[in-house]
Amino acid sequence: MLKLKDISVIYKDKTVLNKLSLTAEKGEIIGLVAPNGTGKTTLFNVIANFLKPNSGSVTFLDQLEYKTEKDELSIRKILVSFPDQGDLFDELTGVDHLNLYASMWKGTTRHIPEVIEQLRMTGYVKKKVRTYSLGMRQRLCFAMMMAADTPIMLMDEVMNGLDISNVALISQQLMKMKQEEKLIFVASHLLENLDLYADRVLYLKAGGIIHQQSLDESTALYIKIDIDREQYERLSQEYKLPDDHLFIANHLCCIPIDQMDEDEQSKWIERFLASKVKELTVGPLGTMELYEKFYVEM
Repeated sequence: MLKLKDISVIYKDKTVLNKLSLTAEKGEIIGLVAPNGTGKTTLFNVIANFLKPNSGSVTFLDQLEYKTEKDELSIRKILVSFPDQGDLFDELTGVDHLNLYASMWKGTTRHIPEVIEQLRMTGYVKKKVRTYSLGMRQRLCFAMMMAADTPIMLMDEVMNGLDISNVALISQQLMKMKQEEKLIFVASHLLENLDLYADRVLYLKAGGIIHQQSLDESTALYIKIDIDREQYERLSQEYKLPDDHLFIANHLCCIPIDQMDEDEQSKWIERFLASKVKELTVGPLGTMELYEKFYVEM
């Protein structure tokens, strides 16, 4: 449905994207994770044709590329980007914004009442946007995406400014949209939240994808303990830690257990409990833990 091939973007002497390639299909939610300034927004801008790459190609539906005006118009009908709050019109109502997006992309506004109900906006959606709080504006921006109802959606910091209940509400809607076979890219700083709805998470560094985390498949299991550097050094001296263990961001020791039998797993758990660690869990590495692994200096 969407294919990026050898995308490179260079600003003066800085390479932001370096021959990045990616294939994405309908019915996927793909999370993008990286510190600020490492290419997330640039990648979205290339996909939306707000920025021309120095090299490489973007292909939609196996045939459409940004080569002619006709092709670009065809792509615009199937792709929508998350609006910035600064793009909202203070003197228009929420309903006005929803009708605008619905008319531009879907060609009808008949579904707008359902969008309003699903996002619990009835109490304020007919008021002017200048009266909205930060969270209400953000929910309106997401509602505008639902109003457009395109097959491909680019969402940059969709959860920004939302409280816990609204994060849960938007997450629920994202999972519903995935079931409707939409292709959705989500860049978010709420890393643990990505684990709830993303099919895979891409980690960007040095202009490329350094790791792809598949969340819909079985992944390696670890015994994970929260310890400081001094405790880690002491454990390393007392026991021979497996060669493929991880010590992440100076606080998390992870022991892989997929190749261990139950007796050996139990021994490691007993050793850690005897060392009075702060916290012990068993499971795969989550998005937050992988973020610390790739981006937090030791």
